[in-house]
Order: sequence, then structure tokens, then C-alpha cells
Amino acid sequence: MTSKFKRRSRFEVMYQILSLCKTLQQKTYIMFKCNLSYSLLQKYLEILVSANMLKILRKEKGKEYYIITERGERFMAEYEKLQEMLSESGKKTEISGEEVSSRFIDKMIYE
Repeated sequence: MTSKFKRRSRFEVMYQILSLCKTLQQKTYIMFKCNLSYSLLQKYLEILVSANMLKILRKEKGKEYYIITERGERFMAEYEKLQEMLSESGKKTEISGEEVSSRFIDKMIYE
């Protein structure tokens, strides 16, 4: 029996979170839209905030809202370029952790 579900790479999940956060978003909304557990969401948000790709804004009644930063937008643009390059070359159309050098992505995150 084949699975109907496709595993996403961590870069796909980060891209998805960043694209949602082009406008102010609450944690719960991100969690449901990206189909993540609360603990996984926490890990991704921590990575993206510490890499300065997302910014936390505290608004009314202590609620936290997330918004993408300029650095996050650069990450998204680079990810899209890689997707385009792979689709043009006739290879797989999605980037997985094994297909792209982790050094490139790590450089984007931790630079």
C-alpha cells in the first residue's frame, strides 16, 4: 500500500511558514495552515526567529504575532530560484534536504 502523504523537507516547511507570515500571523493560524504539531511549530519558529527571518511582534493582550523580515524574504527568493533551476533541468521539482547542499541553506539561516 502506498502512502498518500508526501513528507516535506524542513526547507519546504520553513518556506511555507515564511510565506504565511508576509502578513501578521498568530502561532495557531500558522500551526493549522502548515499542518504542524505544536512542538514542531515551536522548533521551526525558534529557528526562523533566531536566524532573523521572522520577527515577533507583541500586540494586544500579550498575543504574539509573527512577520517575515527582509532576510526571510531573501531566503524565500533563493528557495524559489533553486526550485526553478531544478524544474528547468528536468529533475525533481521539489527540493529535499538530500538534494540541496545543507551548507547553502545553513549559510542563509546562520549568516
